[in-house]
Amino acid sequence: MAGQLVLMGNQVQAIYYEQDIPLYKHNLYIEALPRVLDLFTVMKRVKRSPIYSPKDRDLPELQRIHRVQTIANFIEPLPFHVDLETRLSRMIRQGYVARNPLKAEWVKQMRSGFQGLDWGNDDDQYEPIIRSSATGFAIVGPSGSGKTTAIDSILGLYPQVICHSRYNDTPFERKQIVWLKLECPKDGSAKSLCLNFFQSIDRILGTEYFKRFSKARISADVLLPEMANLANLFGLGVLVIDEIQRVKLGSSGGAEGMMNFLVQLVNTIGVPIVTVGTPRALQVLTKHFSNARRMEGQGDIVKSNYLKDEEWDYFIDRLWQYQYTKIETPLTSAISKALYEESFGIIDLAVKLYMLVQWEVIGKEEKITASLIREVANTSLRLVKNALKKIKEGDYLADSDDIFPSMVEMEKYLKKTTERVFLQGKNNTIQNQQIASDSIDDYDSSPQMNIAQWLIDGGVEPTFAQQCAKEAFVKNKTDFNLQLAMKDAFQLANNTSNSNEDSNMQPKRKKKNSLDKETMKKILEED
Repeated sequence: MAGQLVLMGNQVQAIYYEQDIPLYKHNLYIEALPRVLDLFTVMKRVKRSPIYSPKDRDLPELQRIHRVQTIANFIEPLPFHVDLETRLSRMIRQGYVARNPLKAEWVKQMRSGFQGLDWGNDDDQYEPIIRSSATGFAIVGPSGSGKTTAIDSILGLYPQVICHSRYNDTPFERKQIVWLKLECPKDGSAKSLCLNFFQSIDRILGTEYFKRFSKARISADVLLPEMANLANLFGLGVLVIDEIQRVKLGSSGGAEGMMNFLVQLVNTIGVPIVTVGTPRALQVLTKHFSNARRMEGQGDIVKSNYLKDEEWDYFIDRLWQYQYTKIETPLTSAISKALYEESFGIIDLAVKLYMLVQWEVIGKEEKITASLIREVANTSLRLVKNALKKIKEGDYLADSDDIFPSMVEMEKYLKKTTERVFLQGKNNTIQNQQIASDSIDDYDSSPQMNIAQWLIDGGVEPTFAQQCAKEAFVKNKTDFNLQLAMKDAFQLANNTSNSNEDSNMQPKRKKKNSLDKETMKKILEED
């Protein structure tokens, strides 16, 4: 089986909710869906806030470097998410209206939803035809504008599979697939899209449809009815096709053939279809007015880069709290301006740039500045500069597909930063070990002897001073710091002296050249 990534959701047992809208009543596919969500619940469930504490700034460098990577999971709900959820909520339910799987319940549903509907007489066997109202819409925007993240987040509000066993008093053993998300194949062909469909069904349900239909000579015209049968069998609620701009490369009918194929899917299967793509997709989606009109039941969403307005400022303010540098840098107007201009108002790019900047400074000065943001952008995002410039100038058909730094590229930068900090720490450790192994007889190069002599000069008896210096040196040997070692030695000598104040074991002090305790403390506290 070909290795295609499949977005996997939850599988749940059916729970049926009473419906307020008459046309939704008695339809088990609709009643098994979660209740319609309010604005607050949508925002709460879409939000992704990695755990963060200001104390994280005090963690070791390597830990902080890896915590920066968690910023990639940050999602702050914006009006776009709410709009998208509302559209999908309406579309999925409306697509199920004409596809009630139980005949008796379908009759109840139609009579509840259409006042005065004529069902004819028993002798003429007349039944009204209720056409499918399945529609769809397109989401078009530049790479990195948050399209895929948003659609995945909204789909995740619904279970992917609902398992039915009994509806009211009627046995009904079936699995309902609420949503299915595919990527348009790289060759842009209708046949490959059909095979991706079967493969995704297999991954979700553990079936073997791909094996059955992946014969070399089988055509898309043969596969389409099979897709329709499975969509009907499993009560598919919505089909999402990402990267729709790839159809321009199609070798089987090209863009026109793919558009006709997608419209045929809506007409044949009766399932709403959402297409997602970059601005190049506009050339595909609008080429034929009749096809485009059929795909615009909910109104298309055409996104550009964000403006420097309250919505953008709100997002950056929420993002800025995830700062892992030792020095806390406030979000100034200069920094905000630099981050916007270097990311061109594209959310994904802003998030990744913020991560790159922190990786750049951790283990160094650890301070973020506007000039540093521009410097990192120039060195790490240079491949996207020309394309982003075209987008900024209003050329929405710019060649911007797949040019943004992927997480694979980000991982390379992370690895490079980790190695730099690790090598610095390793070099420091080697240096400390070298210091620790110096001969104690070498007065000038032995920190232990320096500490002992410092205590002796302060009035501590020589033998006892050497003992305190040795213990302090051993305590700080792994991560040696002379000032800390001196402080430990002084406290050890002082505490032992105080505890033995009334004892014959009290260490003798020299009268000559002695320093009082306050002077010694002052010396220790100096940088």
